[in-house]
Amino acid sequence: MTTLLTIVKHLEMIAPPHLVFGGLPSRVEIGPQTENEQEKTTVNRVIIATYPSGRVVAKATQDKANLLVTHCPLFPFAIDRLSGLDLIRVRLLTKNYISSYILGSSWICARDGIADALVEALGYSKTDEFLVMGDTGDLVPAGRIFQPKSSMNHSLFANQLTEKLGIEFVKFSGDLDEEVGRTLVFPGSLLDVPEILAAKKQNITTVVTGELSPEVRLLAAEEGLQIYEAGAFVTEEPGMNRLKHQLSLQFPDLKIEYTKSDSVTKTLSKG
Repeated sequence: MTTLLTIVKHLEMIAPPHLVFGGLPSRVEIGPQTENEQEKTTVNRVIIATYPSGRVVAKATQDKANLLVTHCPLFPFAIDRLSGLDLIRVRLLTKNYISSYILGSSWICARDGIADALVEALGYSKTDEFLVMGDTGDLVPAGRIFQPKSSMNHSLFANQLTEKLGIEFVKFSGDLDEEVGRTLVFPGSLLDVPEILAAKKQNITTVVTGELSPEVRLLAAEEGLQIYEAGAFVTEEPGMNRLKHQLSLQFPDLKIEYTKSDSVTKTLSKG
């Protein structure tokens, strides 16, 4: 018998809370909050996803899961009332006694977590870690740095990136004819102004990330960085899929399933 507390303790071990940055902590969001209550809660089926969308929550309900593990939270900000889809998702989870655990940004930094998985999905090996200020005041390895094995321009690298990640398009800011140099991989949508300035100081020429805000994208362009935005979910999926395999090995008695969080955005062209 595997309890919720046992799983929570394991997740905290592989993605330690001290690695949190960007105000995205790991926690039990829906379900028992004390260790005593978690010890009394049995888990036999787990659904893993990047984002707890309505589709993912409905699947957890249909599959009679006891635990939903996601990278992103249901509520990234404090709210004072529930309505619409938020209310529906919470009702489905609570009515069916499904706990939800948020991995947060610590799983980006963790060894063999989201950042490492993305670098490997691109077919490279990290040469260094990119440190940012964590929520506890310590530096944490939120990004990974690699150097391409052979000479290529950004046009060729863009084709390689879309092929490796299985996507149809990628946003690019920069000069496609420039040669790819020291490259920073920073998954998700947490890359901000301090990281752009730090990357420039570390002689990084190319950045692969999920999504940037307009002002950060503009700053990166002004600093001469070549930026690829593949989509937040796209850059996080390899790490969440890896988590499924890790938990399956750690808890062979559990039924663990990974479900992909597809982007709702499509690229249209003039017909």
